[in-house]
Amino acid sequence: CLQFVHDKVREAAYNLIPDSDKKQFHYHLGKVLYSFCDGKDVGDTIFLIASQINHGKEWILRDKDLSICIAELNMKAGKKALDGCDHKTAYSYLGAALSLLPKDHWRSQYELSLRLSFLMSSAANSCCQYDEAEQILRRGLANARSLYDQLPSYLLLSQILQAQGKVKDVYDTCSAILTELGESIPEFYNLSMATTVADETLKMYEDAGEEWLKSDATVDKTLLNTLQLYKAISFASFFCKSHSMVVYFASKAVQLSLSRGICEHTPLSLLQFTSVVTKDENAVQCYRIAKGAMSLRERFDVSAQIPELYFNFYGRI
Repeated sequence: CLQFVHDKVREAAYNLIPDSDKKQFHYHLGKVLYSFCDGKDVGDTIFLIASQINHGKEWILRDKDLSICIAELNMKAGKKALDGCDHKTAYSYLGAALSLLPKDHWRSQYELSLRLSFLMSSAANSCCQYDEAEQILRRGLANARSLYDQLPSYLLLSQILQAQGKVKDVYDTCSAILTELGESIPEFYNLSMATTVADETLKMYEDAGEEWLKSDATVDKTLLNTLQLYKAISFASFFCKSHSMVVYFASKAVQLSLSRGICEHTPLSLLQFTSVVTKDENAVQCYRIAKGAMSLRERFDVSAQIPELYFNFYGRI
């Protein structure tokens, strides 16, 4: 089998293709690659396939079924780029995916639209395009069919608002969603009330015992989202409310894990709690709780939380 190995030879051969036919050439090349690789894990080759086939957008849009398939291909490429922290590349592929969806995609392709909306907003947020990220999210929230479908978007929205320093908006957003989830958000909390809820939480932890740390992980996805909302509102309340409110939210997050199960967000919840309630009289107990929280790193994938975990453990306990 003969191969051209010199770049100039390849370039000369490519230049033999008329400019008017080059888009179609790339498109057909992408389709051939796609036909061989469809349904397979092709690794980074997915970027090559998507970039080639995207040259033929005008032909793709003529076939509704093909448009959906290529939108999914671009979404996978975008997700892979996001996972690799290549945010600009992710933004490009996810934008291509959105452009291939039909006008009624929220009705005809609901699950794909929901996933793609979240990923596109994540990419825009990572590229510091906060206004666009928020606009995409709010459009997705308006079209979501249930609160459960909205929760990941509300969590991302709180991160976008936080990145812009809009802590009051973060607080109001998290407060409204936690209320919808059945959580109690007090209008006022004083030092005496904070001391009481912290002591109650410490007692609950002692009653659960160290064996609680070895209990089965929960599959309650609502709990996972709720703990993240408590984390966000705790951060916001530090700036726009009072220390007593921070203690309340940190305590409630731990109480939820104690009553409903352990998950990957439990370690940070425990560390945030101990970092705001540690006193001379309970320092040993809080340190033991913090050590237990750090031991959960061996059970869960907490790689995305490592900076916060280390900050709370080594910087504040």
